[in-house]
Amino acid sequence: MTDRSISALRTLRPEFDRKLFWFRDDLHQPYPISPMGMTTIQKHHAWGYHVAANQTQLPPSKGAFVKIYKGRVYLGFTLIDDPKEIGRRAKTFGKLIEYCKDHWDTYYHKYINEIVRNIRALQIDKADRLSTPALLAHLRKSEQMNQRAWEIHFILMYPADGLYLEFEGYCKSLGLEEKDFVTLLKGFEGMPAKTDEELWNLALMAKASGLKEIFVKTPAGSLLKTLSGKPKAKAWLTRFTKFLDVYGHRISAAHLDVLFPTWKEDPTPVLDTIKSYFQRMDDGWSLEEARAEVARRRQAAIQAFEAKLTHEKKFDKKALAEFRRFLKAAQKIYAYQEDHGFYIDQGCTAALHDSVMACGRRLQKFGLLEKVEDVFYLTYSELIEILSDLSRDEQIGAHHYQELVPVLVQERRNDRERAIEASDAPLTVGAVPETMTDPIAIKVFGIIDEVLHPKGEKEVVERLEGFPGAPGLVEGPARVIMNFEDFPTLQAGEILVCPYTGTAWTPLFLKISGVVTDTGGMLTHAAIAAREYGIAAVVGTWKATNSIRNGDIIRVDGDNGIVEVVKRA
Repeated sequence: MTDRSISALRTLRPEFDRKLFWFRDDLHQPYPISPMGMTTIQKHHAWGYHVAANQTQLPPSKGAFVKIYKGRVYLGFTLIDDPKEIGRRAKTFGKLIEYCKDHWDTYYHKYINEIVRNIRALQIDKADRLSTPALLAHLRKSEQMNQRAWEIHFILMYPADGLYLEFEGYCKSLGLEEKDFVTLLKGFEGMPAKTDEELWNLALMAKASGLKEIFVKTPAGSLLKTLSGKPKAKAWLTRFTKFLDVYGHRISAAHLDVLFPTWKEDPTPVLDTIKSYFQRMDDGWSLEEARAEVARRRQAAIQAFEAKLTHEKKFDKKALAEFRRFLKAAQKIYAYQEDHGFYIDQGCTAALHDSVMACGRRLQKFGLLEKVEDVFYLTYSELIEILSDLSRDEQIGAHHYQELVPVLVQERRNDRERAIEASDAPLTVGAVPETMTDPIAIKVFGIIDEVLHPKGEKEVVERLEGFPGAPGLVEGPARVIMNFEDFPTLQAGEILVCPYTGTAWTPLFLKISGVVTDTGGMLTHAAIAAREYGIAAVVGTWKATNSIRNGDIIRVDGDNGIVEVVKRA
């Protein structure tokens, strides 16, 4: 009943949904989904799959479906079986790949600039001053903006992943495995890296301004108020406000739910992160030096690889030029994997969140919601209905819904809490294949054969295997982080163990010595971010958060994809 209450149209029904292979999407949504999140961003997620698969003519698939089961989000993978259709689509898709090799910047910025314009056109900061009919129109426009964003997401992702997979095959033909050739791609500036640099610079500025002691001793929730009374903090506060204006439009937790606050709405997670960097500074670690070292290693690896193949006479001048052309394209689409998240996964989700919050404040004004954030326990169509009737007659509308909205919100809130406690949603449903052949499912989601047929997802083990996400060998205390509320507990030098990471987690990478995740493959956020900061990573273990406890001493072998519990806490 919980699933159907949220979306009868998108409820997964195992007794009928047997035709497709359904996989629990812990990579993007490791929590029970909110009603508003399921009927907006998750609906758009699936729509974007289908629009982009058709526009790009993705050869193996027409895009996945998205449904809800036991409060959790599931992807229904589809593949095209007809060889002739695959061949026709492959020709069109191949032309797009070749175009993107030399014109990725043009292709990428055409769509990203559209997203930036669409968000700006919303004028979200003025939403509270709109009349109720105008606010209704604003909500519709926000929802359409988000739907278009997810079309663009996959219009960009499909050729990017196609290029990556082609580059992987090319490198393997030259004797270079994935865990080694990704070194050739890392170390380029993007919006997530710029965000981290500014956070680090804010910490440096706080220390230089003599504010470190205030930061350390003051809880993050009251830190801004305390600093506002300190003349020497004026310049720092001005810079922090500018930081939030540029980088604060991002959801604090899961990628694909609008339920959670943004950094600008609640900067507590940002302040906690800045506070945690002081220990890293005192230990002598430098972000600038770490980033420079990643770039140096990239250049050294490229030169060594080119020299080796030239010596072996596998590279003549023509072959060397082709390699460098392909490498340049691969470096750009590799950087895209992180950069697009700033604009789409985070920015567009945050924009929709802010618009829905404005609607929540309006419903609270009419006495229909106890808390503004209760609006996320309504579905999009329910919110449209309520605002439509309030637009017809505010007094009657407020009276009409006073016995309808509060009880529904309470029921849905209770349902979500039960779904969190139950944690009994299966990993796979429906037509589970014997083997996984979809390369994107492997690279992004980490769905390998052992995941399809697990020996025990809840099994506690002393040795875990996953993908070698980022090279390096590190041993140290583990810190298990299940959601963004736990971010402040992470201490400098610890090894992060978590279900997944997204762009909102990236600032944590400045202070950890390693990372281990349950989900994901070689193109998942945790693997890419770890490479960018030169820390060891093993991703897609599927049992890490169940097997490892806070304080356990663990060994992370990022070269071979192995994690071992050395000593229990």
